[in-house]
Amino acid sequence: MVRERVGDWRLAWRFVVAGLLAGFIVLAMSSIGLVDRPFYAAQDQLFPGPPPDPSITFIEVDSRSQKALGTFPWQNSYNARVINYLAKQHPKVILFDIPLDHLTGVDVETREQTDDLLAAAIKSAGNVVLVCTADVWPRPEFSTVAASVADRSLAPPNSADVVRGVPLRPKETCPQNEADESAFLQTLRVLTGIGSPLIVAADGSSAQLGSHRIPLVDGQMLINFSRGSNHVCSYVDAYNASCPNTKLITDHIVIVGTKLIDAGDVYSQAISFPHPYDPDAGFCPSSRKVCMQDNQNYGYRILGDAIGTVLADRYVRAQPRSSVIFSVLLFALVVALWVYVLSFRRAVLFVAGVLFLYYAAVFLLSQVGYLADPIYAPIAIILAATFSLGARYVLEERERRKVLRRSAHRAAAGRIAVDRRHHLQRRAARHHAALRRHTRLHGDVGRDVRRSRSVRDPRIPRRDELAHP
Repeated sequence: MVRERVGDWRLAWRFVVAGLLAGFIVLAMSSIGLVDRPFYAAQDQLFPGPPPDPSITFIEVDSRSQKALGTFPWQNSYNARVINYLAKQHPKVILFDIPLDHLTGVDVETREQTDDLLAAAIKSAGNVVLVCTADVWPRPEFSTVAASVADRSLAPPNSADVVRGVPLRPKETCPQNEADESAFLQTLRVLTGIGSPLIVAADGSSAQLGSHRIPLVDGQMLINFSRGSNHVCSYVDAYNASCPNTKLITDHIVIVGTKLIDAGDVYSQAISFPHPYDPDAGFCPSSRKVCMQDNQNYGYRILGDAIGTVLADRYVRAQPRSSVIFSVLLFALVVALWVYVLSFRRAVLFVAGVLFLYYAAVFLLSQVGYLADPIYAPIAIILAATFSLGARYVLEERERRKVLRRSAHRAAAGRIAVDRRHHLQRRAARHHAALRRHTRLHGDVGRDVRRSRSVRDPRIPRRDELAHP
């Protein structure tokens, strides 16, 4: 009876309020950034992590190269020798991700002008992209002969201390970056011959580069990080013109980078994968076989993943803020109403089923590059269910107390009526008993009265005597 009274749809507005309250609490948590760190940490696990792009090859300045050639950085003649070797293999483009910000002058052994050798090598290759930052610029001797100069900066880490993307147009860059674009975009331009300007949508949601429509999140392109390692060749092998497989250079994108753990070019990324020790293609030197976390990577490899993201058009999209707000309020409202309708056990099973289906949908969407909300909507679902159950408990208790008070009142009224009836019955019984006990007394009195009326007192004259003296 109590449950039927609480289940009245006229009381449903209370549970709508409970659901909306849960939703607004979650949105307030989102606005003040209370759970930003677990939110981004959970969403980072949703990156699909495709295999590496096979068209990208890395030339790595590793510990083996440093042992063979001496302390890094080296003379510019070494870089010239490597670029000349790569150019002979006819790569499509060379992204030289080592800042050429210094001159090394004359080689004391060969008496060669090392800077002139490097400038000639860059000019001869014709497809070398140099990198810079707002603080580190390439020397004009090299930047003027390069195919392009662009910024190598990555996006700042999010609340989980993880780099997720790269800006298309860095806010600050070097003067030589005439296009004000990222290095991976300039590499794509040299690779594909795209000459059209980069067009960013008015709302900042996307950018158009030739035939590539790049979705943006907070002004940056989310990188579809790959799991594992691309084709690699040690810098010292390229210096000695002895890369194991030159076919991995011909018609490939070649990125020259620094794989030295102490060089500072290490970032935490969204994707994690094992970094097993490998003296040839591993991530760590032989002296430090465990030098990185599974979610850390080198900057030049991250730029390679950015290039592969655009080439394959395998972009990563994040759920818009407006969609997150709508889903939080919708789930909170629906769950609150259904928990109100169902029994307690069914309500718990319903909430568990909704959470399971939600996370299954989130996982499936992540496999196609869509990052949904992994935290706020589930919190709203749990809070809405909790508030709805609490509201129903309060209403049930109130209705139960009403029923108990009414039952007690009715029982008390019944007892009063019964007691009144019994009192009247006892009173009538006492009266009748009194009459039965005094019947003889009443009879004697009557006889005495009648007798007194029949015996005349001689002193009292009769009525006829009074009338006739």
